[in-house]
Amino acid sequence: MEPVIMSVPESTAVARTAVESLSVPTVLRRAASLAARAVRFVAFWLAALLPFSYLPLLATGLAATHQFAFGGLVGLNAVAFVMGHSHNTE
Repeated sequence: MEPVIMSVPESTAVARTAVESLSVPTVLRRAASLAARAVRFVAFWLAALLPFSYLPLLATGLAATHQFAFGGLVGLNAVAFVMGHSHNTE
């Protein structure tokens, strides 16, 4: 006796694929990827534009009087540079 091979209706296969694409790990992975892209975007532009705030601080002498704040600004720029480095490389 020959084995009976039953095929899955195409609509069921499509529905199964749609459900698998909406599984919790897949949705979380997509959300994490989207959030990482947003963080890289903001960090890139922050790293690019933040140095423009150095000149007024240095010209007015605020960098000398508020050394801790100026150091924090430079540190923030360094962190933004590292985080935004891979923006738009895809």
